[in-house]
Parts: sequence; structure tokens; C-alpha cells
Amino acid sequence: MKKIITAIICILSMFNLFGQKSISFQAEDHVEVFADYYETFAESNKYMLMFHQAEYSRGEFQQIAERMIKLDFNCIAVDLRQGNEVNFVNNETALKAKQEKFNITLLSCEKDILAAINYVYSIDPYAQIFLMGSSFSGSLCLKVAKDRSDIKAVIAYSPGEFFSSLSITQYIKGLKVPTYIGCAQNEYSYVSQLAEGIESTKFVLFKPEGSNGLHGAQTLWWDSDTREECWLSLLFFLKDF
Repeated sequence: MKKIITAIICILSMFNLFGQKSISFQAEDHVEVFADYYETFAESNKYMLMFHQAEYSRGEFQQIAERMIKLDFNCIAVDLRQGNEVNFVNNETALKAKQEKFNITLLSCEKDILAAINYVYSIDPYAQIFLMGSSFSGSLCLKVAKDRSDIKAVIAYSPGEFFSSLSITQYIKGLKVPTYIGCAQNEYSYVSQLAEGIESTKFVLFKPEGSNGLHGAQTLWWDSDTREECWLSLLFFLKDF
């Protein structure tokens, strides 16, 4: 038993060596938001804030964050208040919000995105903020980028119309922030209509060619058939930052 405990401690220490740590901060309605902070070894004020798809957790971005920090992005993978589990990582924000009987909707997760932005500014007033969203949170990231002038770029995988009281297509018309949207082949027609009002001079709408691709940011996972071409497209978009 002692050997097992020692092995677990060693594994946890390795995670710390690679700059990953658990953090939490409060949303405006007092929901406690939990996240994993992956800090790059380079001196960098670039922060990639990562938000998962419905029923998932911050675990959606484990592999993605590990690669992004090598590109000098500090990464914060956030547990939104709506979600469950993925890659053996439970959604701590959703669990606690449910225990405390908060009224949770997909749209209310925007408060968690805004709280993550505020947290970054609290630790680095000169931060450059990049947003990466997956599925419904990709839609929310596009909305936040339309509302704010301080977002450096927004990346949305498989965004869509997930909210009964809000049309993302209408809301993001005139969006001028540098924007990258990725989707599966079978989502392309729908997503291209959603994005038709974007006016950014740096706008990429990408679908893989080798196979259909996966929904959301998981299309970047190591076991995804579209991994290589999706990463190549994303890295080409980010190279100017």
C-alpha cells in the first residue's frame, strides 16, 4: 500500500513539474468555478481560456493544453457549471453548483467565461486573452468576443444555435475580432450559415478533408482521425500572434 501511495504522489508531482495546478474563482452570481491552469515555461502574457462542450468537463482539453503551452500560451481549462465528466475528469463546478441548488442553464455558463477572464486580469493586468470554446461554449465565446474589445482572438469548434432565447447567428453579425471556427464535414453547411455575418479581416472557417471529424474540440485529440490537419490549420491561424 505504501508503494502505491508513493507512486501516486510521484505522478502528482510530475503534473506540478509541468506547470499544471488546480485553481478556482467566483462568478458574479457566486458560483465557484474550478479550472486547471497550465503555465508555460516561457515568459508569456498570452492566455488561452478553454471551455468544454455540454456534459463534459475541463478534461476535454488535457491533451490540447499540453500542446498549447509549448506554443507559449498559458492555458486555463475551465469547468463550466453545466457538465459531467470526460477523460476521467469530473466537472467540479457543475457538481458544486448542483449541490448548492443553483439554477443552471447553458446560457448561464457565460458567467463562468467572464469570471475566467476576470481571473486572468487579476493575476496579469497585461494579459492577452484568447478564447477557445467547444460546441455550445464555442457559441458563447463568439458572443463574448462580440461584446468585448479586449479579446485577442476567438476559436470556436462546432458552434451552433443552442439557446432558445438567443440567436447566435444574429448576435455575432459584425464580429471583428480575429476568429477561427472549426467543424466536422457534416456540420459545415450549418456552421457556415451561422458565421456568415462575421466581418473580421482575419477569419478562418475550417472543415477537415480526410474524414468527417468529431464534434467540438475533441477533433484535436490524439486519437482523432482529423488531428493532424485540424492542428495544422489552427497553428497557421495562431502563427501571427
